[in-house]
Amino acid sequence: MNRRIALQLYAVCLFSAASLQAQQLEEVLVTATKRTESLQDVPISVAVVSGAELEKRNKTQIADISRVVPGFTFSSGTSDAGRNIILRGVGTQSFSRSVEQSVGTVIDGVASTSLSGSLLDFSDVERVEVLRGPQGMLFGKNASAGLLSITTRAPTEEPGAGFGIRYGSESLLNLNGFVSGPIVEGKLLGRISAFSNSQDPLLDNKYPGGDGLNDRDDWGTRVKLRWFATENLDAMLSYTHNERDHKCCQGALRVVVPGSVSDTEGGPVGDEVDEILDNDTAEGTTDQDIASLEINYMMGDFLLTSISAYTEDDIFGAFRSDLYTRTALPLNDSWEDYEQFTQELRLTSSTEGALSYVAGLYYYDQDIDRSFERVIDLYGIGLAPAGQLSVLNDHTNTSESFAVFGQLNLDITDTTRLLLGARYNDDEISIDQTVGFIEGTLPEAPPGSIKGKTDDQAWSWRVIGELDITDDTMVYASVARGYKGPGSNSLTSGPSTGDVFVDPEIPTNYELGIKSEWWDNRLRLNGAIYYTEFEDFQASTQVPNAFPPIFFLTNAGELETEGVEMEFTAQLTENLALSGSVAYTDAIFSDWEDAPCYSGQTEAQGCVNETQDLSGADMPSSPDWAYNLNADYYIPFASRPFTGFASATWYWRDEVQFSTTNDPLHVGDSYGTLDLSFGIAANDGRYTVQVFMLNALDDFYEADIEGQSVVGILAAHAMAYDYKRRYGMALQMAF
Repeated sequence: MNRRIALQLYAVCLFSAASLQAQQLEEVLVTATKRTESLQDVPISVAVVSGAELEKRNKTQIADISRVVPGFTFSSGTSDAGRNIILRGVGTQSFSRSVEQSVGTVIDGVASTSLSGSLLDFSDVERVEVLRGPQGMLFGKNASAGLLSITTRAPTEEPGAGFGIRYGSESLLNLNGFVSGPIVEGKLLGRISAFSNSQDPLLDNKYPGGDGLNDRDDWGTRVKLRWFATENLDAMLSYTHNERDHKCCQGALRVVVPGSVSDTEGGPVGDEVDEILDNDTAEGTTDQDIASLEINYMMGDFLLTSISAYTEDDIFGAFRSDLYTRTALPLNDSWEDYEQFTQELRLTSSTEGALSYVAGLYYYDQDIDRSFERVIDLYGIGLAPAGQLSVLNDHTNTSESFAVFGQLNLDITDTTRLLLGARYNDDEISIDQTVGFIEGTLPEAPPGSIKGKTDDQAWSWRVIGELDITDDTMVYASVARGYKGPGSNSLTSGPSTGDVFVDPEIPTNYELGIKSEWWDNRLRLNGAIYYTEFEDFQASTQVPNAFPPIFFLTNAGELETEGVEMEFTAQLTENLALSGSVAYTDAIFSDWEDAPCYSGQTEAQGCVNETQDLSGADMPSSPDWAYNLNADYYIPFASRPFTGFASATWYWRDEVQFSTTNDPLHVGDSYGTLDLSFGIAANDGRYTVQVFMLNALDDFYEADIEGQSVVGILAAHAMAYDYKRRYGMALQMAF
């Protein structure tokens, strides 16, 4: 299906609804402005996916959001601490752990320490909101490019329990369950949920006795207690524990240098290779605990909210290359400990009257301790007659922030409103880093230490104007200036680069949007057009062709992103529902004249003194076009207590450049996937049984492409679970 056909189908589906009779759409509630409001009343570009929708589409983890929200891209990294999100073409891709994400993540009102804490499973989720554009005015301390807000299910007043089982190709097994209800009638409610996920490795290892890579093995549990202390006071205590233990994040060889180590010892090579030859493995573990207490107190017409949270992440990563097959292997191990405390105090006024507001205070304190060591056998990889190259990198990073924030809503007329939001941040960060090497080996990076501290104070703000054109159609225009605080260089080359800190990342966003419902509330159509400029975008890169690899942190000049987003939901008939969304994104480095070259880049290709001019070049992991179409058809059986259903989802992504340096070998082809499911659902909601097929057309695609030229890897690709056709069955039960 090409782009023109898809857009034609989109238009036909929209306008055909005018002549069909169907039931009205359900209201969608969101908390994008720190209030519970209808999606149609929120003047922000927001994509919402319910937990029920994720279950129906067999989407179980954060990477799957890209299939239901075009323009959302997820990168797994080499460990859980290296995961990142790209939204509207912008996201943080850095090995430096002391640089925070441009796309923030919030779970039940609590900012995540890193994407390792961004929920390992979607089994007990109420909804997922993707807020586009700068969101730091109301959420956390950064979120310069957007926000992923996840709301998990709360305890219920009625007793209930349930479980789910999903089994599929590659021994995929998803298990989940919950129990919810009153503990003390009218006073105390509780909910406990748990999940477990496992899956065979996606990369088959051809080395005798070698382990396959890129499997899945994680589990977790969550406990929630809600106490109604008085008529005006209630509290929610939550505790979450997650664990992951996997052989993770390797790539299969795609392009190698002839005669190099990777060519002679690296195993299969090709565009659609899903095999490796490796006598060692890449391991990763994550152990996470999150505790939070939310207290709500009604003071007349005002709601006072306090959210206190403590998070602790312990992450281990042992990333090996996939080409060493003869002698002692390089070690590439890291141990990371994250501790974070946040406190939010918020006052929310009533919405009665012409003036309403949200105002609050926010405190953030994070400590990161990381130890990293690498030992490379130079003889084993053919780069020296003998000897070992090593590096030890121990660093501690702290980040402390205090903020005052608020948003004022003013009803100018019955149809016109003005929203004014602002946040003042006072940030202070520090780094204490020592780089060394093992005695008797050669230093990979010049040994040294750095110890420093810096602070920054800044305002972020936004202005939004709303106009009701009709009772069911609202348009808005907004201007927002975001903020992402300074970061420190915790890379191994940090002590020798001189760039201890990078400047804050500052976006300015302009947006026009529409929220509308048509044909007696059977069609919902929302859209936005935007333009965003970023100053001093924070990025990691490396010196090309250097051995050992030299990574450094930098401000990548200016970048621009502009585009269009649109979502629709249509209840075409009583039994047929159609939904879809499309995102066009043009994200470029608008001014980066001294960008590093890619490996092997010649002067004729623009590389002069190891730098190139990337002004006007593409941002990484940002396809120009992405869209999806979903169709659900329900088949009622008059004499049966269940309804049959058939669902289809088509997702398409344009070709994408994965490399910051715009390496032409790191371009992923465009692709489309078709997911199908068939089943029955009980009319009383007690069970759903389905069979499903993911990527039914068996269209191979790359989830990421990277390279390491010093050992001859020009390109290696990573794959998602459904890089080929997958089958399975799923059962959900409720009692």
